[in-house]
Amino acid sequence: MVYINRNSKEPLYMQIYQQIKKEILDGSRKEGEVLEGTRGLAKTLNVSRNTVDCAYSQLLAEGYIASKKGIGYYVMKVPRIKVSDRNVSNNFSIIKKHSDNVPQHKVIYDLTNSSYTSDLFPKRLWRKYTLECLDRLDNEARISSYQDKQGELYLRSNLLSYLKRIRGVRCDERQIIITCGIQQSLEYICKMLHCKEATILMEEPGFDKAVSVFMNNGIRIQTVPVDKKGIVVSELPLIDNVSAIYSTPSHQFPTGATLSIDRRYELLKWVKERNVYIIEDDFDSELRYYHKPIPSLQSIDSDNRVIYLGTFSKTLSPSIRMGYMILPPQLLEIYDNIFNTYNSTVPLLNQYVIGRLIETGHYERHIRRLNNVFRKRLELFLAEFSEVKDKINISSNGSGQYFLLKFSEKVKQDELIERALEHGVRVYSTMRFWQDKAACPPNTLFLGFSKIKLEDIPDCVTRLKKAWAEWLY
Repeated sequence: MVYINRNSKEPLYMQIYQQIKKEILDGSRKEGEVLEGTRGLAKTLNVSRNTVDCAYSQLLAEGYIASKKGIGYYVMKVPRIKVSDRNVSNNFSIIKKHSDNVPQHKVIYDLTNSSYTSDLFPKRLWRKYTLECLDRLDNEARISSYQDKQGELYLRSNLLSYLKRIRGVRCDERQIIITCGIQQSLEYICKMLHCKEATILMEEPGFDKAVSVFMNNGIRIQTVPVDKKGIVVSELPLIDNVSAIYSTPSHQFPTGATLSIDRRYELLKWVKERNVYIIEDDFDSELRYYHKPIPSLQSIDSDNRVIYLGTFSKTLSPSIRMGYMILPPQLLEIYDNIFNTYNSTVPLLNQYVIGRLIETGHYERHIRRLNNVFRKRLELFLAEFSEVKDKINISSNGSGQYFLLKFSEKVKQDELIERALEHGVRVYSTMRFWQDKAACPPNTLFLGFSKIKLEDIPDCVTRLKKAWAEWLY
């Protein structure tokens, strides 16, 4: 299978050439196998036919493929070169020798946003409800049964009552699909919207993992700028063949901006007029420390143009691999047609455990606990950096599990990251959130505080201030 990486500096035809060549050499493509026609492959990869022609011409010139009238291009026989065990071990020695020369820094504090400290997971309740739900499923003789493709009605019913109360969503259980997380939800959406022949608009900067899903599905991406009020609706491009806008309106990722109410209605008007959908990624909107969560965009959508996505990764654990999407009624019919023979891939027991947590009110109590813990961590980071506040700016609106740190002086991200690592702290670049890498502010870093304990924050910040003393003092 050939994939195109549009962020790569390598020409598109070379990417196609290299991948097909590798598949021939490793035996994935067998001798005599007919290659897909240039027109068909060009359409699949969303590239020009000339690009595929160039790749095939290079393979033909080097003898990896041949051409025959009426058949097209087919794979030639290529001699296999056996690699001896001695050579393999020599290669490992070279790799080991090389890695030994690379300085290794011990990471004491990892300021990631991908998970949180394990003491915050509700282990006691999870254990209790796992046993309880296991007995229930056993009594109902459902432990070894296949599941409905949309997920368990028990979870969907409890989730619906929670989302109506907390996020103001408007739907019924039939519109909810339980998935293995945001990325699987996006995979489903790509198939439902036939996105290969269209363009998806994305916020700039935006969620890099969503970009990966769209790119792996061969979808064109066009970016729209974001400011302090969220996505700039007035700069949405007037182009044809747009299928959807991917947005994080309640807590823009990664800037933290909240889409203002006037822009929300402008955005809904824009998609209605152009028959376009909004993919609303509501990934961590429950994590707000100083005021109640803002109602979802879906809650004010009167024209069924919003596809609502949520996840349990930020509130429970990413390892549970569970999320959900709410489809407009017209898309639910398309979903049923495409995925009619599918079964749910989300573990049945986990669905019941989370359903039980929501039903008993323990899930909401858990959210309140997280908000209290994360608020204290954020406030302590702000206090510890206060002595150098004229040299840096911390961007946070009191929500989520991270903040952006911007230096007033000109400095490169790579240098800041390396200096921090030398002092035992791993911080992250914001570069991966930008499609236009040149537009990414070089003096801005991404710092998560979900995986660091409160008592460790003073030492962590002291290390960072030492690492960055050149630009802070």
